Amino acid sequence: MSSLDDDSDRAADLSVFKGVGVLVVEDAWHVAKALKSTLERLGMRVSGPTATTAEARRLVAADKPQLALVDVNLKNEMACDLIDELHAQGVHVVVVSGYAIPPVAIERAVAFMQKPFSGKEFLTTLRAVVNRLH
Repeated sequence: MSSLDDDSDRAADLSVFKGVGVLVVEDAWHVAKALKSTLERLGMRVSGPTATTAEARRLVAADKPQLALVDVNLKNEMACDLIDELHAQGVHVVVVSGYAIPPVAIERAVAFMQKPFSGKEFLTTLRAVVNRLH
């Protein structure tokens, strides 16, 4: 996800991301760390990452994020109920999954990203979602 340094991305206005609260729910440590680092470089306020739905619920109650990046298949559980809850609370959910077709109600998510994805794909999707917040 290092494509934030690409010339095309440098020219783009990244100020739309500044201060947006985002929750990261991801059980793969290297993916979670890369997501958090990228989001923070964009100026977003990051909650997590967390690898459990219980911790995600606690972070949502404490931080009230506008956006959540949620891996649907966590190590010991599926995040489908969490995605439904976030949607019901008005949080914009981006489902991140290795599944080509994730086992969630598609109307609960504002976007879907299949792993693996590039930094450019991530930034394009994130920009589209954040623009919907304004």
